[in-house]
Amino acid sequence: MDKVKRYIPYLLLTGLTLFFCRMFVGRYGIFGAKVDWLSQHSVLPDYFRQQFYATGKLFPEFAANLGGGQNIYHFAYYGLYSPLILPSYLLPFVKMSDYIMAVSITGLTASVLLFYYWLKSRKTDAGTAFILSLMFLLAGPMIGQYSGQIMFVDYMPFLCLALIGVDRYFEQEKSGLFTISVFLMIMTSFYFSIGGMLSLVLYGLHRYFEQREGNRVTVHSFLRDGLCFVRSMILAVLMSGFFLVPTALALTGGRSKEQNTSFASFFIPQITVERFAYSIYGIGLTTLVITVLLTGLLYRKVYEKVLTYGCVIVLAIPVFAYLLNGGLYIRDKVFIPLLPLLCYLISIYLEKCRKRELSFIAGIVPYIITTIFVYIARNQFVSKGIGKSIWKVLLAESILFLICYVLYCVMKRYHKEAKEILMLALPSVICLAVTMNTFYQMNPDRYVSRKLYRDVVGEQNRQAVKEALKDDDGYYRTEQMGSDDENAADLNRIWDVDQNITSIYSSAYNPDYQTFRQKTFRLEEPFRNGMMQSVSKNPVFQRMMGVRYIVSDSDVPGYTLVKKCGTTGIYQNKDAAPVMYATDRVMTEEEYKKLAFPYNQTVFLEYAVVGEHTESSDQNIMTAYKPVSMKKADTQDGWRIHAKKMKKTTFSIQQLQQKTTQQGQCGMETAQGKKQKNRVLFLKLRVDNAHPNKDVAVWINGIRNKLSAKDHVYYNENKIFIYAVPLKDGEDNISVTFGKGKYRLRHVQAYLGSLPERSELLYQSEIQVDKKQTEDNVIQGTIRVKKDGWFITSIPYDKHFKIYIDGKETEIQKVNTAFLGCKIESGNHEVKIIYHAPGTTTGKVLSLIGIAGFVLVLVREKRKQKNTR
Repeated sequence: MDKVKRYIPYLLLTGLTLFFCRMFVGRYGIFGAKVDWLSQHSVLPDYFRQQFYATGKLFPEFAANLGGGQNIYHFAYYGLYSPLILPSYLLPFVKMSDYIMAVSITGLTASVLLFYYWLKSRKTDAGTAFILSLMFLLAGPMIGQYSGQIMFVDYMPFLCLALIGVDRYFEQEKSGLFTISVFLMIMTSFYFSIGGMLSLVLYGLHRYFEQREGNRVTVHSFLRDGLCFVRSMILAVLMSGFFLVPTALALTGGRSKEQNTSFASFFIPQITVERFAYSIYGIGLTTLVITVLLTGLLYRKVYEKVLTYGCVIVLAIPVFAYLLNGGLYIRDKVFIPLLPLLCYLISIYLEKCRKRELSFIAGIVPYIITTIFVYIARNQFVSKGIGKSIWKVLLAESILFLICYVLYCVMKRYHKEAKEILMLALPSVICLAVTMNTFYQMNPDRYVSRKLYRDVVGEQNRQAVKEALKDDDGYYRTEQMGSDDENAADLNRIWDVDQNITSIYSSAYNPDYQTFRQKTFRLEEPFRNGMMQSVSKNPVFQRMMGVRYIVSDSDVPGYTLVKKCGTTGIYQNKDAAPVMYATDRVMTEEEYKKLAFPYNQTVFLEYAVVGEHTESSDQNIMTAYKPVSMKKADTQDGWRIHAKKMKKTTFSIQQLQQKTTQQGQCGMETAQGKKQKNRVLFLKLRVDNAHPNKDVAVWINGIRNKLSAKDHVYYNENKIFIYAVPLKDGEDNISVTFGKGKYRLRHVQAYLGSLPERSELLYQSEIQVDKKQTEDNVIQGTIRVKKDGWFITSIPYDKHFKIYIDGKETEIQKVNTAFLGCKIESGNHEVKIIYHAPGTTTGKVLSLIGIAGFVLVLVREKRKQKNTR
């Protein structure tokens, strides 16, 4: 009977976990958020699995299908070798998105149960352990991030296992569980594993001084024992070398720093209420944790002090947040790994209250300080989901906790059996449940509706992509295009290993390609996050990048419908450039930099741009696109917009052209005299946002450009809105929708013209790719070059490429300002492009060393235990 009772808390916690998952998230749609989950965390693991099925390689190096083709370690963060993702390779019949939901809920449940087990193993009262496990479950980032950016929390079961492993290390002198848990934590989420290891170091210090309480600790013994302790983590890091080394090298070139902070400010204590309370991007507990930390500063025992002071220093000194964020910025998400430790500190606090180890003054002063701190810091909490008024909730909460503590002290004075857990901890759990439920109620659009989920992952899209690729022997790209929500969901979505796309959304990326999209070519930016590089509706970019097919439920200007798969159409553009070709029609980068808008875009349809000096061809491209007036009748200095809601209007291109002619400027009668195909209206607008902390968006014929709020985490800096609007035959009107806000659109430039047909002068020789020999990091094929010139690709440049022509390595060069190319002579050639991710060999060697060291440690520990028996 006692054994059955032992499992009751585990069953209750499992049931409550499922209940809160349904209550908080499930009722609004699937267990997945629109932000990141739908376009990163659920699709990139599917891409890894597809690539494994296609190549049989467990150690890929190149992601040819994503972002034009990039180092696969740019995407390593999303579960390349995650122990949670790898089992899905055995389940090809299960949709990865369904699998991710299942493994997320399972991981959340496992985290809560392991946390409860850990507290119980530390001799915590069963009731206290249960309540604290609920607190752990209801903390902001747990359900919030397990259904969103799961890499923020999916390491949590292994962190809890590692905490149990630390106990085992000190109690039994066994390091196996500790080392393996850290290794699994790294493989699951290397970014947050650093904060996890810091938590383990703090807990290790706590256990070390607890074990040696009353004994003298010398500097020598401390350093010796400390090295033995961290050896387990060092071995785990070495064992992960095959993953960490190439990932680290990829990250060094593919992320931009965003923080502009003086060196001295890194060491000035700085703390916000939001770091502790409710935020899903912070620790997400109640203000009770602040009170507990303040109280802990008064503890007398060294092992209690070291844990409390350690947590306070890490949380208060900005340099730790900066370093844990990889030197990119200061954000609270890196403190999520401290959540188990802080809940553990609350259990220590409750135990001290129960044993009456705190005086009334020592107990009540931290509550008063917390209340004052919350009041003073009322403007700090700026969580957009709940609103700035959350400080009122926090203030009321801190006062409630103060009253509960006074009542507890009164009850304890007259009733020795008073249950402190009910008076001190239960209100915190209730506040978490109520407030977090309110957060989810106020943000129902955060989650993916079942309809959107069905539309995005429906098999109809897969069939359409396969049909588009089935009969095409060339090497081109195939994109998906839909609503803004669907485009966001499809940023990294690959339906077939032969499908190549230009879009990308990743924490790391090829810097040349990112610069080309955002600075050089200046594509439209439809999303507030600058790293969300969506499928582009710019017809020049589509053709330049070789987007021959677009799968869509609606007509695509410039593309011809060739087939229908249910309601989904397959649209083709035969003018699309080959992904790889040879040409002698080039211009220099110096000449290119002199080109103004829109010729800095359209030139790529007539010339290839190379870095070396070359003889310039006849460049008669400046007359192809005529300027037209885009001024509103009532303003002379741009468009002033003050809209409380979206405003939609229509401009007549014909009227604009007539007005331009009357003003004596360059007329467009040729466009009126006869119909022209592939007409495009190019627009350039400068945005002056009167409210810089609010987003601004403008749609033209459904093409959205957005300037994100300046305080947004991933501010996109998109102050220049550029559009290339494809027009249907005979279309004389454009639809313009102004998003709400107060802003001004200045320096309006507009050009109208027709794109040239596919240029045989430019695409002189197209490569014939051998698809059987092309896989993973190798692209191979043959090409018949008509004239000495250049081999041009639309694969982003990376110095770790090697190009072999007829078996001889050729010097690679950057062409079209951001892409891979090289010189090539006339004649028939075999071309082989190989990409080797830097650091793969070194990483594998370090992993072998780590595994050997781990085995030696286990053997040594076993022998030691045998000798002590």
